[in-house]
Amino acid sequence: MSDSGIDQAILASMTEGLSGIEGPVADHVAAAREVGQALRRVIDRLTATSAPPEVLREAVARLAPIEDLLRPYEQVVRTYTGTAEASGLGHDRAFFDWSPLLGLANPLAPPIRAWVEGRTVVGQARFGIAYEGPPGCVHGGYIAAAFDEMLGLTQSLSGQAGMTGTLTVRYRKPTPLHRELRLECTVDSVQGRKVLTSGRMYAGETLTAEATGLFISIQPETFRALSAQRERPAG
Repeated sequence: MSDSGIDQAILASMTEGLSGIEGPVADHVAAAREVGQALRRVIDRLTATSAPPEVLREAVARLAPIEDLLRPYEQVVRTYTGTAEASGLGHDRAFFDWSPLLGLANPLAPPIRAWVEGRTVVGQARFGIAYEGPPGCVHGGYIAAAFDEMLGLTQSLSGQAGMTGTLTVRYRKPTPLHRELRLECTVDSVQGRKVLTSGRMYAGETLTAEATGLFISIQPETFRALSAQRERPAG
């Protein structure tokens, strides 16, 4: 562990792992990413469409067979490999594919693409009209979620698996849609089980938002208990 609170082995592992996220993958992963990208395009068009009712109902009719096609393969919960959260030490590839913010296979994700520069975890994303809050701007809730995800990933550089204790976001300027946004996140200090992080979001040279996150490390048995509760049938 260095004086900065960063575990050098984890830093090297994350640097290598993130650099390979978009490299060669198994065919089922590549196919899931293709579907995710196709659905993102549909969502983008749907949230800004001027189509008349008959066209929208035709879209419903065409989507129904896709739902039927996938129905036999439905899972109640997603299967995790290793640690599930971006804030965990496992850097689970399945998480990065299906994360609601990072996931290339998740049509709800922008997605944010992340890599490491020195001791800083950097993210880049372009939010389309589906994420609009104020006119022409990214909804503040999505900005907060982006920070939560990226700071969670960053805090794992401490060598601890943690969960968000507090997240404070300061909105400095309107964050524009359809622009490349850059997030820069760092570990600021480690105080026992507490990992303090901070991040900044830029549109070009303009600082649009910044955040601080306090993460509390959890024991492996706590994570296993959460997984067991998650997989228990309801009722």
